[in-house]
Amino acid sequence: MQAAEEACAQLEDELLFCEDCRLYFRDSCPQHGAPTFILDTPVPENVPSRALLSLPEGLVVKERSQGGFGVWCTIPIIPRGCIFGPFEGEILVDRSECTVYSWAIRDNGSYFYIDASDDSKSSWMRYVACASTEEEHNLTVFQYRGKIYYRACQSIPSGTELLVWIGEEYARTLGLKLGEHFKYEFGEKELLMKLFQDLHLKTLDSLPNHISPRSQYVCSDISTPIMQPHKQNYPLNNIGHSSSGFQLLEGTQNLVSLGRAQSRYWTFFGFQGDAYGRIIDKTKIICKLCGVRLSYSGNTTNLRQHLIYKHRREYNELVGTQGAVVEPQKNIDSVSPRELPSRAVVTPTVNRTTKAVADFIVRDQMPVEIIEGEGFVQMLSILDPNYKLPAASFLAHTILQEMHIQAKLRVMELVKNLQECSVSLDLWKHSGSLSYLTLTIHYVNEAFESRNMVLSSRVVSEDLSEESLKLVLQDVADEWRIRANTFYAVGLSSPSVKIAASKVGWRSLPCVGQVLKNCIEAILQHHTIQTTLDRYRRLIATIFSSAAQNEELTTHGPVLKVHLKMFLRDGTKWYSIYTLLQSIVDHSKFFKGLIETLNEDGISLQPEDWSILQDVVDILKPLSIATSTFTKDQFAGLSLVKPVITSLLYKHLAPNEWDSEFSKNIKKAIHEELSFKYSESEVNQVLNLACALDPRFRGLDFLSQPDRVETLHLLKLEASSLAKIQTTEPICVTPEPQNSRPPSKKPKQDSGIEFLLGDLCNVRNSSASTVNQQAEQEISSFQTSEASSLCQDPLQWWKMHHTQYPLLARAARKLLAIPATSVPTNWLFTDAGLAVYRKRSALTAEHVDMLVFLNGNRLVL
Repeated sequence: MQAAEEACAQLEDELLFCEDCRLYFRDSCPQHGAPTFILDTPVPENVPSRALLSLPEGLVVKERSQGGFGVWCTIPIIPRGCIFGPFEGEILVDRSECTVYSWAIRDNGSYFYIDASDDSKSSWMRYVACASTEEEHNLTVFQYRGKIYYRACQSIPSGTELLVWIGEEYARTLGLKLGEHFKYEFGEKELLMKLFQDLHLKTLDSLPNHISPRSQYVCSDISTPIMQPHKQNYPLNNIGHSSSGFQLLEGTQNLVSLGRAQSRYWTFFGFQGDAYGRIIDKTKIICKLCGVRLSYSGNTTNLRQHLIYKHRREYNELVGTQGAVVEPQKNIDSVSPRELPSRAVVTPTVNRTTKAVADFIVRDQMPVEIIEGEGFVQMLSILDPNYKLPAASFLAHTILQEMHIQAKLRVMELVKNLQECSVSLDLWKHSGSLSYLTLTIHYVNEAFESRNMVLSSRVVSEDLSEESLKLVLQDVADEWRIRANTFYAVGLSSPSVKIAASKVGWRSLPCVGQVLKNCIEAILQHHTIQTTLDRYRRLIATIFSSAAQNEELTTHGPVLKVHLKMFLRDGTKWYSIYTLLQSIVDHSKFFKGLIETLNEDGISLQPEDWSILQDVVDILKPLSIATSTFTKDQFAGLSLVKPVITSLLYKHLAPNEWDSEFSKNIKKAIHEELSFKYSESEVNQVLNLACALDPRFRGLDFLSQPDRVETLHLLKLEASSLAKIQTTEPICVTPEPQNSRPPSKKPKQDSGIEFLLGDLCNVRNSSASTVNQQAEQEISSFQTSEASSLCQDPLQWWKMHHTQYPLLARAARKLLAIPATSVPTNWLFTDAGLAVYRKRSALTAEHVDMLVFLNGNRLVL
């Protein structure tokens, strides 16, 4: 019975609830579609007042009359069924550490807690108060896929406080049943805290992977028992090339029977030439594993045995006692190469602490040399006094290198089966003398799920010349064998990048994040705006320097104070400036009052300053909303670009008769910038095709009639061409029921009439329709069907309807896989990108490709 209950609990963890149907569903309600998830404003971790800053647009935190803070709705209405979350905080396993900011999460029959006490690690949901009665609640708490969410159980109008209620759903999560002492509904959170005391807690070792927002990288492959032999025709590239001329010494071929981690260590000594290390002269060599300079007589066999003996004990200590290699019973010099493999009694398992150290380096993109730091060594000595930390070079050339090899093999296996994909190009600075180009591949899998994997990070010339970029792109394309199945490259819109991509056979598309960034930065660099913002900066600095005014600001609004501190500290970051300036405009009366009380020279603001600030806010608002629109997914889809850009050009940033002259000039400059970036006809064709396959925009209402006709024609050609080259899956047509009627006799053919009229009078029936005809039929049906909600994920729609439109579905997998940005959107629109590139720049150049690859693919592998 308990096993059955737990199975039901695990099933419910994967289901959502429709407030309209009153039924559970998986991913999307059959009647009402996918639910709407309200996303938090992206804020990096460990930022002061992170919880306040993560508020989504349309909500505000205010002080409650009962004391403490609460959350209120400021938009006209929050529809019923909207979902907020996930609830963020720190993971707790000790009951005594739980607070009223804690929720319990069930996992495999036991529980752990997530606590939002620390506002630098939590989100705005910590401020949502619990309802005191069932009648006043408008949010319901529930667990979904191992995380806590709030769902609007009724429409929430403007000015209403959000109040969460612990109802039947969450009660079942806690294991409460009918007939027990507690009802399904609870009001005060303190009552729920008492229930937590009886929950069976998970131990530290059994905590699930979802404790971290990023799934852990699995290192278990390092100790896989049998090493898979390399195919002779497999290009190993940086790992070692089949044409390098290295041959195994006699008697060492059997080394491949050892485990991968062990074989990476021992087979190092099985090669001739300089594979032992860097040769200094005829009698000296620097060992590749430890860097020690050794002398040798030139006899490679003795040298190999000498190195094995030197490193045997070090290797045993690295992998721990389990599966350690047996020490020889006689002098190492008398052991023949044939005897060495037989002395490995068990395939070694890499020490758990060593795995954790390697995983830490990969996850946080830390330099390998960090493990040699005094603080790191001291920390490990406290956590595991018996552990001997390997040298950084040893860790890099064994554990991390093995992880890199195995990950590349897996990614290569995934990539080689792709039919259509696209790439994004990330150009970034490593140091004053090095620039890197990181390529990421994007595709939509058979289940209509968007996927991306980092392929390579290569050094490019400082001047980003066309020839150097072309060579890098060709090399990566050939290494991963993606030249034939890749069609589009998203990145910088510089001429050299476009030409280099075209020579590889890829069509270059601009990154919409870079385009919006250029527009906003152009606004902020305007002389009049810079002068005005400097005046506001001096005013804010004066307010913070006055104890009385500072106290008044604290009383007036905590969120405003946070924004003003950010304004002084960070200046005018393009992706956060709108929120800061809007906050100042909203509190203009408060600032005007402060100016009168201060009565100091140099900080007075004229009416035209407020007018300019209001104009800037009005112009930045649609651009800011546009940036947030692209933050739903890690890489936003290309189909969003054309509708958003069209909306900006012809609606939100179009000049109006009531605009000031200053505002008209700014809008004109933005209009020219956006129009120029998307002026190429080939780029517009791709954008239009992506829109035509997005169920939200399939009507193409934002296009002119000629453009609409051209797009549908191109769509027919695209779907038809993909179907013609498709060899594994036949064209799907509606089959007739089997055995419904006896087969009819085949009509006698008249070759004469076929010759005369065959081209004019084609017989059309569903069973023998041509690819072009089927494409036309699918497009006609798709265009006239009802458009989906703007909040619905287009890939989810295609997941449910791909059998209805088989030709268009394949075109959708190709075009909806193209990203709108060259890097994840949170790198562009938050401080996350600064942290990522700062870490990348600190990596040793030798390890950049390996660590960026492992970090970028840890969620996939």
